[in-house]
Amino acid sequence: MVRVSLPQESLSKVDFGAPAAERDIERGLDEYFVESEAYSRVKAGAKRILIGGRGIGKSALFQVLARRERDRGSYVIELSPEDYSYELLTQTMASQDRGSWAKRGAYAAAWKYLIYVLIMKEISTRRIQLGMGAGGQIYRYIRDNHANQQASKLAALVSYLKRMEGVKIGRYEAAVRARELERLYKLEEINHLLPALKEVARRRRVIVLVDELDRGWDSSEDARAFVAGLFQACISVNSLHDNLRVFMSLRRELYEDIPELGDYSFIAFWISPLRNSGSRRDGKFSTIPQAKMNVS
Repeated sequence: MVRVSLPQESLSKVDFGAPAAERDIERGLDEYFVESEAYSRVKAGAKRILIGGRGIGKSALFQVLARRERDRGSYVIELSPEDYSYELLTQTMASQDRGSWAKRGAYAAAWKYLIYVLIMKEISTRRIQLGMGAGGQIYRYIRDNHANQQASKLAALVSYLKRMEGVKIGRYEAAVRARELERLYKLEEINHLLPALKEVARRRRVIVLVDELDRGWDSSEDARAFVAGLFQACISVNSLHDNLRVFMSLRRELYEDIPELGDYSFIAFWISPLRNSGSRRDGKFSTIPQAKMNVS
């Protein structure tokens, strides 16, 4: 083995980057990032749910994907830890036992509503030109229903959940309750706008990234329903148009803490720190955590 000696002053100039690679996006992450098979399959849209341990490279992969998609003209929407709070959800929502309402389905509907609203807000902000009538419908809907620019990204989800909760545990006749819940679960409020969203996706790719769901994780009823509902919503929204892509990442420990997610293991991309990038073992792909060493 050949030994290489470096002057002591050279070692002092070695840049090991930030403790977490995803924080290096403005410091050259895009340049030293290694395109593993995991990245290639996610970039192609073949897999849109990532599961792996802490520090395996999920967030770095999303950061690079977001930067490159923006560079090619895609519309990119990112949701990160500051956009959601499990403690807030627990304090805000009634327990599942009260009224026996199924939170997983409610969260799935609310997530779909939120994702569609965020995309329509992006369209309105950019004043994207659509076909006759379609653009006007979206602009008017956002103007009349989501004009508050100061509201957090999660506000639309919580608001929709509260509407469903109010119907489910409120004092309504059975027929009225069933009709209102069906309307909310089917997203009747915005269903007529989905053709316009398809038109946007046909013209230009739309990317939604939901990352770092482990921040503040408390394993509460609402936290588990929040993530399980996102899984369902991810599958549903991704079926609207291939160019409208919703990606999410989840730590392996969280996945194992949510029994309801056992149904979805076959659609997720499992990232493991195996020896060879892109190798396959037991049906699970692997990637190597990225690292850099720049000497100036």
